Amino acid sequence: MFLVEKIKNKRFILAQSLLFVSLFVISLLFSIFFVNNNILAQTSSDAIAIRVIPNSNHYSPLRWYNEQGFTGAPQSLIVDGYEAIRDGRTVYVNVANIINNTFYTNIYLISYNQGAESTTIDIFGRILSHWKFNTNITAIGNCSNDVGKFCLTDYSCQSDGYCNSPKADITRDTKRLADLVEINIALKNYKNTNNRYPDLSAGSYLPNKTVSTWPSWQKTLGGELGATLPQDPINELGACAGYDSTTCWNDETKEFADSDIFNPELNPPSGSNIFIYSSYSGGSSYNLCSFMESGYIQGAGSGACF
Repeated sequence: MFLVEKIKNKRFILAQSLLFVSLFVISLLFSIFFVNNNILAQTSSDAIAIRVIPNSNHYSPLRWYNEQGFTGAPQSLIVDGYEAIRDGRTVYVNVANIINNTFYTNIYLISYNQGAESTTIDIFGRILSHWKFNTNITAIGNCSNDVGKFCLTDYSCQSDGYCNSPKADITRDTKRLADLVEINIALKNYKNTNNRYPDLSAGSYLPNKTVSTWPSWQKTLGGELGATLPQDPINELGACAGYDSTTCWNDETKEFADSDIFNPELNPPSGSNIFIYSSYSGGSSYNLCSFMESGYIQGAGSGACF
């Protein structure tokens, strides 16, 4: 038996969901009738269930899991380029859906019943390994470290490279949003204890500022927060000739390769993919942002830089 439970959600693409269901049914029927080339009896009461749940806060799968009050020992995994966790019989995937050029995230939950037969468990594994999202976004990209290699997600490239396809942009933006949530939570917890946000008056190249490629990102900001901070999925600054290629900082002149020196905000070189933290008025307020790639996320209210 194959059970699909759909949560009513205006942000969920019905046509896409039907495509997912069709693919699952095909995969399931193929597995049921042709596992090891033997026809199996259709008497099993096992079920594999899918739910699609709105994730308007852009939580990571683990944060969403914890916010539900679930307890267990979830393990991290990747499903079609998206972050996921598995706790026993259930997998939770944080997935972006694009509707009318608007970016939404949902938690896709897939699970099988307790005491399932080995065939059902095998089918579940096959579904996970072949589950595809954003099937309407098919443009192929190239790997950053091998432009001759075509790719759809980062996991088609080597460990030190990334894919420049539209889908890979979306998966990375999904992770950026989830990581920004985690950093914002850490910052708010810090203020609850210290009555201010980290002001970074010292310990960084520039007072009151840090970016995720600078040593002060982990050592100073992360040290104050008591946390290991996530970094941007690409975490690279744009070209900055005459400066250190990783930090875009010139240690002799004590200058950063700012693309707009007349703007008081930090303006990294074009093509940068980093997180930026800035503190104001002695830590009374702050700004945290990332450079989004997909083009669907814009504005400081969404966590996008400038």
